[in-house]
Amino acid sequence: MNEHLSPSVDPQPEQEVFPVEPYYHPIHRIPQKIYNFLASARLAMVLLVSILGCCVAGVTIWRGAEAGRVIFGTLWFNGLQVLLVINVACCFFGRVWHRRLTITSFGMILFHLSFVFMLLGIVYNSLFCFRGLIRLTEGEVLPSWDLRSYDSVDYGRFFRFSRLKGDTALIKMHTGYKVGGQDKWAAYEVAVGEGANKKQGMVYVTHKLTHGAFDYFTDKEGYSLLVTLSDRQGHIMYGGHIPLQSIRLADGKNIYASGYYDGKAVRPAPIMFPAPPEKPLMALQVEYFPSKQKERGGDAQLQLFPLDLKGNAPIGKPFAEETMPIGQQFAVGQYVLTAQEVRYWVRMTVRHEPGKPIVLASLWVGLAGMIITTVGRMLRKRR
Repeated sequence: MNEHLSPSVDPQPEQEVFPVEPYYHPIHRIPQKIYNFLASARLAMVLLVSILGCCVAGVTIWRGAEAGRVIFGTLWFNGLQVLLVINVACCFFGRVWHRRLTITSFGMILFHLSFVFMLLGIVYNSLFCFRGLIRLTEGEVLPSWDLRSYDSVDYGRFFRFSRLKGDTALIKMHTGYKVGGQDKWAAYEVAVGEGANKKQGMVYVTHKLTHGAFDYFTDKEGYSLLVTLSDRQGHIMYGGHIPLQSIRLADGKNIYASGYYDGKAVRPAPIMFPAPPEKPLMALQVEYFPSKQKERGGDAQLQLFPLDLKGNAPIGKPFAEETMPIGQQFAVGQYVLTAQEVRYWVRMTVRHEPGKPIVLASLWVGLAGMIITTVGRMLRKRR
């Protein structure tokens, strides 16, 4: 009898799969997720729409300094721009990292690098810039670091006022100023700074004065009358330069008078005289009629208005009025008013834009990148 012996069945070992996939902890996937988020097209679209909406609101709803305070100078808006820079960098450079470097790809890299640095320059300029309007009468010196010296200021969140050092002075206005035979009409001799770091030069329509990192441009000019108040014995009690505005009348003519800007036009208006912090005695309306024959000559018209019971605002009609040549006295009661002399005043724009060189250099690099890319594509077509 043959005995059938079944062979013993050995357990088969589990087949191994090669290569073995390593085990990753979930925390290792977080950088990849962050990168995917920063490089996503959805993020780019959201950022572009948000920034465009803010720009539209900044030129329609809010304008000028208010737009800078509410939108363009805020950290959140500049943060959106920085996030857009990171998004562009991740989208583009992540795709060309392992590609072969050619003339065309090199040009594209330059172009996208210029875009990145241009946005960074805009953000840098927004956070560290300074723009101010300073008004000076001939012979007047104002501290550059004092905000009260400016008619208006607009500055970035991280601008340091310690950079505004020394004083700003208007030495003299030169009429009929010529450069290379070309008449610049008016030029202003300005001094800026302090001590050995002081700089003096001319500012006119096509020329600015640069001191340190600050540029000075002409913005507006006009006449200023020195009006003095004295007693009957001739002792001067008060004197002040009154800047006059150029006011266009309905018939198209201009007058030069004391006034204010109401947001639409310059309106003639009396001013407190003497000016605070001195105690005002009256309100004074000044008009000037320049002479066509004599520079800084002509006639001045003075109108005196009474003040209210609190001495704060003019009321009623003028109680005295006189038109007289410059230098002639006008006696009213126990006081004597004199329009002593005519000077010029100028309002200058002071700008500090540290990001501007970065933006301009980026534009040139971007243009070079476009040219290189075009040349590379033309060569590739020929091949």
